[in-house]
Amino acid sequence: MDKAMLLAEKCWSTAMAVEPSFVEQYLELAEQLLVSKPVVMGDEFKEYCAKNGLFRPHSLHPNVWVSGVRALKSLGWTRKVGSGTPTKSHNHMPVVSMWNSTIYGRAEYAIRAREEE
Repeated sequence: MDKAMLLAEKCWSTAMAVEPSFVEQYLELAEQLLVSKPVVMGDEFKEYCAKNGLFRPHSLHPNVWVSGVRALKSLGWTRKVGSGTPTKSHNHMPVVSMWNSTIYGRAEYAIRAREEE
């Protein structure tokens, strides 16, 4: 997670400066989601966070959700594989990105995710 936080700092610097605990929790939850699914729609990240009690602090712009997904790509955890229709009710976009998880089923991530539960 330390490496993830350092890389997130580069592409998510404002969020890191204002709400570092939000960024860390987001990365932990995103990691759990990506270990469990081979393909994730862009709007699933925000919903997964909400289901696990993480909500955007008022001090951050709503676009932090989009920049978070981009941070995952920079970390090498995802690769864009296309676009699709959003499936989550909160989404106002007509199309969202579809992401291939590059860490799906990887033991070192899955073990850490289970230990943190």
